[in-house]
Amino acid sequence: MEQRAFKFYNIIPFSPGKEREQAENVIALEKETGIDIALYCLSLHPEGVPADRKVDSRIDSYRKFRDALKGSRIKTGILLQSILGHWPQLDEIREAWTTTVDIEGNTPRFCPLDENFRKYIFRTAALLARENPCFIMGDDDIRSSSPFSECFCEKHTAEFNRRTGKSFTPEEYRLAVKNCRIDDEIFTAYRQLRQDTVNGVCKLIREAIDSVDPAIPGGTCMPDWEQRFNGDASQIIAGKGQAPVMRIANGKFMEESPFDLSFNHLRSQALRDFWSEIPEVLDESDTFPHSLYSKSAIGMHTKLCSSIFAGLNGAKIWHVNCRVKDRMINRKYTLYLKKYQALYQTLTGVLKNARKEGIIIPLHNNFIQWHPDNTKENFLALDNWSNKFFGAYGIPFYGSFSFDSDGIYAIAGKNAVDRLTDEQLQKLMTRKVLLDGFAAQALTERGFSRYTGVKAEKKNFSCDLEISADRKNKYHLFRCQNIPFLSLTDPKAKVITELGHYEFNVPDNVSVTSPGTVIYDNHLGGRICTTAFCHDTLFANAQEERKMWLLNILEKLNGDILPFTAVENQHIMLLHRKLPSNTDILGFFNLGFDSMDNIELRCRRKISKVSFLRGEGCWQELPFEYKDNVLSVPLELRCYENAVLSIE
Repeated sequence: MEQRAFKFYNIIPFSPGKEREQAENVIALEKETGIDIALYCLSLHPEGVPADRKVDSRIDSYRKFRDALKGSRIKTGILLQSILGHWPQLDEIREAWTTTVDIEGNTPRFCPLDENFRKYIFRTAALLARENPCFIMGDDDIRSSSPFSECFCEKHTAEFNRRTGKSFTPEEYRLAVKNCRIDDEIFTAYRQLRQDTVNGVCKLIREAIDSVDPAIPGGTCMPDWEQRFNGDASQIIAGKGQAPVMRIANGKFMEESPFDLSFNHLRSQALRDFWSEIPEVLDESDTFPHSLYSKSAIGMHTKLCSSIFAGLNGAKIWHVNCRVKDRMINRKYTLYLKKYQALYQTLTGVLKNARKEGIIIPLHNNFIQWHPDNTKENFLALDNWSNKFFGAYGIPFYGSFSFDSDGIYAIAGKNAVDRLTDEQLQKLMTRKVLLDGFAAQALTERGFSRYTGVKAEKKNFSCDLEISADRKNKYHLFRCQNIPFLSLTDPKAKVITELGHYEFNVPDNVSVTSPGTVIYDNHLGGRICTTAFCHDTLFANAQEERKMWLLNILEKLNGDILPFTAVENQHIMLLHRKLPSNTDILGFFNLGFDSMDNIELRCRRKISKVSFLRGEGCWQELPFEYKDNVLSVPLELRCYENAVLSIE
């Protein structure tokens, strides 16, 4: 297949009787956008008796779709969807094969250790390969849950017993896993068997493809809660000598607000960086079920741009220009993809060798809470400084598994601290670090207060105001009963703000109750800023003064103003990358509901040139004003729009 910097895989719905019409849709899309890979969706979990009848009818439909595209520029492939099944089977007439048993005792789908089911999978994949598809993508039902952890059938129990020397019955095995302790013998053996089951399905599919043509490439779609393991599956299904392709689990169907993008971006970047050895990592574009009710076209475009900043180099989209008879619907998707197709290619190429810049959110691979009975996992704490603050105030940020950079690290919440080892925390204490109150309290409990200069404890005290040490600035606090009490452990610690209580709501009558923000230069060479303020405080980010407070303490940590921050007081996500040429590339995302007449940035250095990346993929130099460290660029952005700027 043609190598593009950013590759789109278009998923075409199974359309028996309408294959030619769908082919016309795909040809029309390619003419407008250049998207030339069409994967026909074949849902192939076994149904009916014999189950092979379903496979034969599905492949017949694919063949008609493929043949209708002969003579066009379209390359046809297959989304091998639901070969195991996403959800519990509801059909009453089905094969008498072994079913999975999940951790709750349900029997949702066929077990991939059943020999007859394995023959079905092999035959199905081999038949698909005989159609000579350009690509076969396994869907995210190739997982070990549906939706609860599997499998505790007789076959899996026998395999577990063989590996461990146990003599469990299936029910004893299920209960042993349900009640196991993290990292004990049962836990470890179950987790390995769980991974081997999924990888075994991918290996079986690959063997079937290879029996026909080893040159056919394959890829996977990452299941949402198997993020740590899916890279192995994608490498197995790719085939010998083929580059692995993996769609990550970063979709957000039925979007509710642009505000969610900052977390989605950070999660996408974490998944990309964790699987850095996978050469082609795809965005889930969220356009299913082909409706603007699920995903707006502007939201699709903006998320694609965000994903490119996260390091992704492709996307799985869902058939974006359907027809009702002769009338095309969902044209907005197509128009955005047409307008910005060249931009995606240029931006991907530009950022390929760029360095991430901004405040660093520590990422982790220490899943101390993962359990077969609760498999939800992430490489970052769900509550973090990016969600409500950096990603809303226009302060550049990124995530990192490594703590070698000399930048500022920001930790929020007990969960983030719990996921870091003592060795990792010790290393962070040699860096510049921002802590919220909950993180500071967790560090105190872990014995790290000697490095922070403060002890953070739960204590009953009154505070409804934070005030700067020079009494010039005041920051209101709302309903902050959980805010910790700070006390200095070293007189060298510098108090930046204090917490106070003002009687009868009279600001001039303030009694100081505790330090509020403290900066401490420890003996390891680290500079630690501890705030009693907590990221989940009511109306935490809904105050302009709180943005000024945050910028002030970040600049005290940094020793200078930050390279770039957004001036406008509304929801903005600002992403910053540095090219080897020292040129700065900024992604400016308007996540607020109000339009912006221009882009204003507070900058550390003088600016000589500003360029804007146009939809055509070329850079357009823009006029600008620069005064008192503020750069103003006359560029209008509506809600959910973004702009990519090159600054010299």
